Amino acid sequence: MVAIVWTEKADSDMEQIIDYWIAISENAARLQVKRIFDKVEILESFPKSGRVVPEFGHPQIREHIAGHYRIVYYVVSPTRVDILAIHNAAKPLDVNDFSPS
Repeated sequence: MVAIVWTEKADSDMEQIIDYWIAISENAARLQVKRIFDKVEILESFPKSGRVVPEFGHPQIREHIAGHYRIVYYVVSPTRVDILAIHNAAKPLDVNDFSPS
């Protein structure tokens, strides 16, 4: 089983997502959070299951899509994955906004 480590940026992204959706609907917020965590849970068993993020072009930086969001993560080792960002897929991804550990 792979350890999942959330970066400060990813934590902050999740807080912003929750705040945004909770203002619309508590049920919508729950649904978005569940979608994201369901995808993150997959990484515990299949860390390389996501596609390589095109903006990085680095084989260890991958992503899963969950609803409106890109879950960008870094496969640090066979036993660790860092969640780098939960990014709104409607916005361009700026690789300068974050960096892998």
